[in-house]
Amino acid sequence: MEHDPPSPSDAEAFEQGREPLLVTRLEAHARRAAAGTRRASGGFAHPYAVVVLLTAGRSRVDHAGALELRPGDVHVIPPGDAHSSARFEGAQGWGIAFWPEQSGHSLRLFSQVRGGCHPVLRLPPAGRRRLERWLRALEDEAARREEGRDEALAALLRLVLLELVRASAATLHPGTEASSLARRALAFVEGSALRPLSLSDVARAVGRTPAHVATVVRSETGRTVGEWILAQRMAEARRRLRATDGSVEGIAGHVGYADVTHFIRQFRRVHGRTPAQWRRAQGHPQAGARRP
Repeated sequence: MEHDPPSPSDAEAFEQGREPLLVTRLEAHARRAAAGTRRASGGFAHPYAVVVLLTAGRSRVDHAGALELRPGDVHVIPPGDAHSSARFEGAQGWGIAFWPEQSGHSLRLFSQVRGGCHPVLRLPPAGRRRLERWLRALEDEAARREEGRDEALAALLRLVLLELVRASAATLHPGTEASSLARRALAFVEGSALRPLSLSDVARAVGRTPAHVATVVRSETGRTVGEWILAQRMAEARRRLRATDGSVEGIAGHVGYADVTHFIRQFRRVHGRTPAQWRRAQGHPQAGARRP
């Protein structure tokens, strides 16, 4: 089955959180920066995770050092990690981008990479065949608009990530460089964003001054610490809006907002619509929401 590259509208829907993931063929189109991705000093940094499987050709990319991917390599890019645009030579394979709320317990894989482990996995032949099978199925399912699509995509993504988690136990080793300050700061944000959290809290956790942390994170990722906190909170809010019947007020509290009006205002600023409107657009009406 032939697939066209994702259209700009598909990429925009993903960037706005209306699509849970985006699947691309490396050979189908030149890699382009998605809407909303910002240029950082080290390249690109985005609030979603990316996994690239190379099945043919070669790819060069800068990500915690210069990398050269060959057939069978899997490149794991955690949310917030700065990297260059890939330079492909006859490359074939897949790239998938997905929001952190889709990862479940498999976020451990991305935390290991952010903590300094090498970002490239090499799967054994059997694992690579399974991974290609799951990616083809993801690609086919994403192209359809049938009942149960989101559930099928979530199940297939879990299979992809499980394959990578299993491979990481044998192939994911510490890199040659220590984890950067920005990586450590984002790891703390990732684990703490759903409670009251400030730049000062993050700086205290990594043992630096707030001004220094703010400068380094912005320089390396193109986003402020506050924007990364917001991204984590919005990811969890989307997950709860999509997968639960919780009220908007309840979800606001779960994602770190004591004031539901402030939560609604922040959500609308990011997504262009209120939480209740966003939820209805996903096809999940929720009778318990008492506010727009």
